[in-house]
Amino acid sequence: MNIMIEVVFQPYGARALVPQGATILEAALKAGVGIRSVCGGRGNCGKCRVIVVKGNVETIHRGKERELLTEDEVRQGHVLACLAKVIGSCEVFIPPESRFGRAKLLTEALIPRVTPEPYTYKIYLDSGKVRDLQILLRSKGITVEQCIERRIAEYFDELLIDGATLTLNNYRKLNLIDVDPGDSRDKLYGLAIDIGTTKIVVALVNIASGEIIDVESEFNRQLIYGEDLVSRIAHVMDRAEGLRELQKAVVDTVNNIVAAFTRRHGVRARDIYEVSAAGNTVMTYLFIGLNPYQLIKSFKERVDVPREPYVLSAREIGLSINESADVYVLPCSGRFLGGDVIGDIIASGMSFSNNPSFLIDIGTNIEVVLGCRNWFIGTTGAAGPAFEGWGLRCGLRAVEGAIESVKIDQQTLKPSYSVIGGTKPRGVCGSGYIDLLAELFRHGAVDSLGKFSRDTKSPYIRKGPEGYEYVVVPAEESDTNRDIVITEKDIANLIDSKSAACAAISILLKKMKLSVHDVSRVYVCGAFGKYLNISSAIAIGMIPEFPKAEIVYIGNGSLAGAYLALISRGYREEAERVARLISSIDLMSDPDFMDEYLSGFIMPGKKELFPTWWEVSRRIKRL
Repeated sequence: MNIMIEVVFQPYGARALVPQGATILEAALKAGVGIRSVCGGRGNCGKCRVIVVKGNVETIHRGKERELLTEDEVRQGHVLACLAKVIGSCEVFIPPESRFGRAKLLTEALIPRVTPEPYTYKIYLDSGKVRDLQILLRSKGITVEQCIERRIAEYFDELLIDGATLTLNNYRKLNLIDVDPGDSRDKLYGLAIDIGTTKIVVALVNIASGEIIDVESEFNRQLIYGEDLVSRIAHVMDRAEGLRELQKAVVDTVNNIVAAFTRRHGVRARDIYEVSAAGNTVMTYLFIGLNPYQLIKSFKERVDVPREPYVLSAREIGLSINESADVYVLPCSGRFLGGDVIGDIIASGMSFSNNPSFLIDIGTNIEVVLGCRNWFIGTTGAAGPAFEGWGLRCGLRAVEGAIESVKIDQQTLKPSYSVIGGTKPRGVCGSGYIDLLAELFRHGAVDSLGKFSRDTKSPYIRKGPEGYEYVVVPAEESDTNRDIVITEKDIANLIDSKSAACAAISILLKKMKLSVHDVSRVYVCGAFGKYLNISSAIAIGMIPEFPKAEIVYIGNGSLAGAYLALISRGYREEAERVARLISSIDLMSDPDFMDEYLSGFIMPGKKELFPTWWEVSRRIKRL
């Protein structure tokens, strides 16, 4: 018989009863409390540190704990939630840096003007025509065996009095979704969904008019199973119910947003008749309940990802809308080139241009596509871990308390910064780190290899426990009561990530025998891209200079693409055309990748990619 233990989580006051021997992280999942766990509870990332205020816990894998926690932290009661088993009732405090916090989520998107031409529509039949309803349905190829027709019989007398409104969808085949008594043609709603690794963004749309009624976003509830895709796939493989748990987590996130819409706008969930969703390939698989392990089981073998959209019913997915509603999931075109990239492309309009453009979507990974109307070539790079705060001493996601932008005085090296939410700083997010490294490099505080100047007479550069570091925020000004710093080890991780990102772009140019001078536009997508300072990204060598290109920020292109596929037949057809057209390059097996990747380890990178900045950077006076 299992002994049940109570665990209390502060500062929330949340409680959970778990079997003795369960980890604190498992207890947090049961209590519905968000603790950061980049690695999905495998003891590798150190982000799930908590403080045991009182009670008994037993730490497993003490070697791992000693690597990720300092001696002072251990004495103060810090443990890693994924490695600490509860033995008796205990109270746990979650420090600010280990909480999910309120994220800076991107809901805005640059959407082209389009005349609505949806696949879902309504037909009103007055009472005189209701008697001919069965004949009409049969003439449209709809059989009486359909579940929806049984509903007609249930209130046929009512239909004879008020008439009836038929809701139909004719994507690929005609499908009767619903029958309503009376004239309900003004109630025709749909959802456009961006299924992000970190966040879910949902738009409530009037399908007939194309009006976006509301947009809402939440953290993807899959985060509690790991912040990176590999950890989530491992969860699928390690647990018999892993796939079901992850699929339910993302659907629950969407359903929670839908419930908010229905309360806020008086819309019946039953009147939401269609969904269009876009996500990367792994998120697409997890959303529809398909095991994604095949995508990563061998990077030496090619993976044939179907380039057709997935179409299911809301009932099959588990969405709390009209159960017969179509759920259209934008097609993927590669192992990691998903429907989110297809959405970016159709939203940007680059598939309608005759001149080559670049599309760069920076998130947990970086997706890049080069192309124009008749050809596309794309690839993905693992740029995200460092830019999401993983592996960095004071790294955070873009949540409340994260430093998002930095300027450094050239004479004194004193930093000034802005913090998400205007609170005391808790750490630094990706855009802040890129600014930091760019400013330190521009002012000569670090060299082209990312090493601090040892002779600099500045109170902001010092030797710390892990080598030289730069103090961004002293302990007394931070929310964690610890210094917020950037170390040489952090800089090495950032250079590694930025080099992978730049290599992905460089390889596509090389494949098509183009230079940075041949690109007419660069479309920057995604939440990270929205808040990224492009000048800083160029300064560190993350994004090449494109001297003749217009930089266009399109915001949440995944959401915009899902919206366009929801209300426009033409854009849906274009999305499917583009998915079939893209040639996907696998960086892991490309013979040019290592050369391009390693060349980025000397900032900014290859001279041909940075024709102006490379020369300027070589004349920077070292401090």
